[in-house]
Amino acid sequence: MTSGIARFFAGALCSLAVSAVASRANASGFFVTERGVRPLARGGAFVAGADDAHSMWFNPAGLVHAGRSFLIDAAYVGHNVRYTRESLPAMNMPVSYPTVTNGQAPLAIPTLALTHNFGLQRANFGLMIAAPNAVIPSYPEGSQDNPAPQRYSLYTLNGSILATVGVYGAYKPSEQFSFGGGILMLAGTFNARVALTGCPSTITCQPEDPAWDAVAQIEAGPILSPTAAMGVQFAPAPWLRLGLSGQLPMWVDAPAKLRVRLPSHPFYDGAMTQGDSASVSFVMAPILRAGVEVRPTPVDRIEVAFVWEAWSVHDAITLTPQGMGISLTNVRGVGTYQIGPQTIVRGWQHAFSARIGYERHQSLPGGWKLFPRAGFSFDSSASPNEYTSVMTLDADKFVGTAGVGFGRGAWRIDANFAYAYSPPVVVAAGDARIPVVAPFRQSRDANRNYINGGRYEMSNFVAGAGFEYRF
Repeated sequence: MTSGIARFFAGALCSLAVSAVASRANASGFFVTERGVRPLARGGAFVAGADDAHSMWFNPAGLVHAGRSFLIDAAYVGHNVRYTRESLPAMNMPVSYPTVTNGQAPLAIPTLALTHNFGLQRANFGLMIAAPNAVIPSYPEGSQDNPAPQRYSLYTLNGSILATVGVYGAYKPSEQFSFGGGILMLAGTFNARVALTGCPSTITCQPEDPAWDAVAQIEAGPILSPTAAMGVQFAPAPWLRLGLSGQLPMWVDAPAKLRVRLPSHPFYDGAMTQGDSASVSFVMAPILRAGVEVRPTPVDRIEVAFVWEAWSVHDAITLTPQGMGISLTNVRGVGTYQIGPQTIVRGWQHAFSARIGYERHQSLPGGWKLFPRAGFSFDSSASPNEYTSVMTLDADKFVGTAGVGFGRGAWRIDANFAYAYSPPVVVAAGDARIPVVAPFRQSRDANRNYINGGRYEMSNFVAGAGFEYRF
């Protein structure tokens, strides 16, 4: 029985931490929208037509067109969520809870990039530091008398900081063909606070009695996970450009610190956790992008792009205690127990995005230029409905975008706005597949209390501004 407690308070905490890291680190299936002020204004269709510093993310082959440049932009990201939980307790009668909303204020997400050809005519190089257009959700914490409905999924991710850093190079052997690649790394730290249940199977407990709740604080990091990207562009005619790019899987192996406030129930009087070090490892999805851009006139560009992300590789998380291990001590009558490695099943699926974007390069009197842009995309969910939760919330997204650039000579300023609508996701209580962690189950076949049922409503907006200077 007590070894189950130890597994619960260590392994389960790791699984929750890693789940949120994965959901914010990569892939458009988990982004609020695509990154970059100019690319997003084109609906994220920026694979074949990539030709500035943003090429490093979308298609490194386009870096050859960026020359010597400096780019900085920022996106202001808002994330609106309404969640009405529904559960199915032992009596098999659905129970509804009060609706909760994400209370996190919108975030400013930056991108910084520098490109230089070092005097080479057919090559170019670049450095990019960027954060994804993601969110850090925060939900009500409730109280002992009025517990928050979503507490077993998430309280907050406040304090999490994640970004990608990459160095890239590209080469153009001919005017029609270019290729490029880069080495990039996911870097940062992750913090989360969640509630877990410590009700043992040997005692009859009221389902989700807050007296059995444990509050867990997870601090994962430093996260340093490298991967590689590559791409090609081909222009068989002046009015046509083709693009293909890809990013390899990302293997994450990060240390974590786990701190737990044990339940207030008398069963835990005198008990405490010992040790707080573990490592978590899992695989994040490879990405494939393809695009076709046509230029029906010298000033008009229209691109259709497709993005595929193989999130099915993220099927499990491996948890391994480190150092002296993690244990629960002074449990009434049973002593101290060490925990061992564990595997957590995730059940994610492939995601894809279909995109179309338009951009016009309009010359104005006095050497000024205007760049109106618009786009639309559909992004499928990387999370099956039955595994949806407020911690890893994802859904199908319909994204409409618009923007404009304005410049003269070597400089250009850009602005955009995007709105992402998601149809409500309804997870019937009987279909939910994320259980509250119950450490004292006698076997895998024992009854489980699934905690992610209910109705999820989500919409997002992004407002961005950027500046590019070519020198």
